[in-house]
Amino acid sequence: MMNTSKPEHLLEAFWQSFKQQQFDAAAQHSSRLQQEFPHFVQGWHAAAVLAGQQHKRQEALAHIEQALSLQADNLQCLLLKIRLLINKGQRNKAKALALQLSQQAYANAAIYAELALLLNTLKLHTQALDCYQQAHLLAPNDGAILFNLASLQRYMGHLEAAEKSLDKVISLNPQDSEAWLLRSSLRKQQTDNNHVQALEQRIAQASDPVIGQVQLHYALAKELEDLQQYAPCFTALSRGAKLRRKNMQYDVQHDVTTINKIIEVFSADVFKHTPRGYPSKQPIFILGLPRTGSTLVERIIDSHSDVHSAGELNTFALQMMAQIRSKQHSAPANKLAAVELSRQLDFAALGESYINSTQSDAEQHKHVIDKLPLNSLYAGLIHLALPEAKIIYITRHPMDTCFAIYKQLFTNGYPFSYELSELAQYQIAHQRLMQHWQTVMPGVIYQLSYEQLVADLPTQARKLIDFCELPWQPQCAHFEQNKAASTTASAAQIRQGVYSSSVGKWRHFADELTQVKQTLQAAGLHCD
Repeated sequence: MMNTSKPEHLLEAFWQSFKQQQFDAAAQHSSRLQQEFPHFVQGWHAAAVLAGQQHKRQEALAHIEQALSLQADNLQCLLLKIRLLINKGQRNKAKALALQLSQQAYANAAIYAELALLLNTLKLHTQALDCYQQAHLLAPNDGAILFNLASLQRYMGHLEAAEKSLDKVISLNPQDSEAWLLRSSLRKQQTDNNHVQALEQRIAQASDPVIGQVQLHYALAKELEDLQQYAPCFTALSRGAKLRRKNMQYDVQHDVTTINKIIEVFSADVFKHTPRGYPSKQPIFILGLPRTGSTLVERIIDSHSDVHSAGELNTFALQMMAQIRSKQHSAPANKLAAVELSRQLDFAALGESYINSTQSDAEQHKHVIDKLPLNSLYAGLIHLALPEAKIIYITRHPMDTCFAIYKQLFTNGYPFSYELSELAQYQIAHQRLMQHWQTVMPGVIYQLSYEQLVADLPTQARKLIDFCELPWQPQCAHFEQNKAASTTASAAQIRQGVYSSSVGKWRHFADELTQVKQTLQAAGLHCD
């Protein structure tokens, strides 16, 4: 049995219990540390970690403050305090402390890396990049640090630097399949400058875990498409998608049923007889299916001096579910129950809680963009809760939409995207939902096609800015000069300015997509 007569021994016992998820035992060790060794800084740090894990955010902050009262410059505690402040929604306080720490020098690469991660979470990308670079200088062969550095370089448009970083990541660890995938996305591959042969050799070894094999197949498909080798591209893509789908539990019919339920519950009468929600013109929602041009629209509007993009927030859904749970004192039984309960919410309170929870993302701007595609499901709720919010819906040719989604390996979400028949079913249901919103909320949603946008960006950009009730600013038509970081799948493409080469790309794969086209056309979608 471990001797726990010294604080160090008790702390070791705490961490053993914590790592084994024996939280009752960890709590006992933590309590003893606080009572018997109240001046032991690491004891209070451990107590804060445990409280944070149990979502006791105020208690966790109190513990870390106690630790810092004993040792104000303890970096481990300061870094944890930033994380706890972020989790508690006190992002401005977290930013102030993170910026303060970023101005100091450290001899430990791990400290720089942890601080960089927190700065990136707080969207302080320039400072995060500096910290990752310092971490890399201190630990030049640390692949994890290099990969995170490359990811941030990509977000910020430093694409050549990102590729060099990823080259080194792969040289250090050829099994880092995520690095292979990210590298393939940075530029259009050339006949005399690509990684196709290396990718094929890597896949042939078949030594990677399942997700690694999936990532390698998607990387190969991307590079083959760039080289206009369309048949082998689709072969690689379908293999990767099938492997991904095989290892998922998903039934598209559940999503289709949920969408049908939303249409049923949020009928036209709801919008005629429901009291107005919370009055705020701050939010601008950009929604639709993924890969339809929402990042392009975001960059145009975000280039305006009165607008700040918060990226893809899941805040509205979180606030909706929090209010449902508070009314029910428990989580809803399933998605259909959640839809039913959402009709009974206090919409003004929902709108106010959304605005309050996004204030730290506003960064003193008059308007904030939320571009989560899945907000399509909540468009009616958004209008009920925030009747003055702007809602922009991006459409794209159904077949281009289908192929663009199919060839994207998403980190999270969109489980319908890995099997073409399921993708077609979801696309049809989504189209039906958006038509419903336009019918029951006439004039509320601004609809813009991707094809119109790339064909005449100056005119369409002006119309977008006008819809947002903002004065025109010329930089909105030159979004490629926007230096703000982009964390979406289109982070590399949006640095290139507007281009029309993505229009009609599906036609290179017309034979492989025949069944999808027939399914979409049978549902009334125009696919020619």
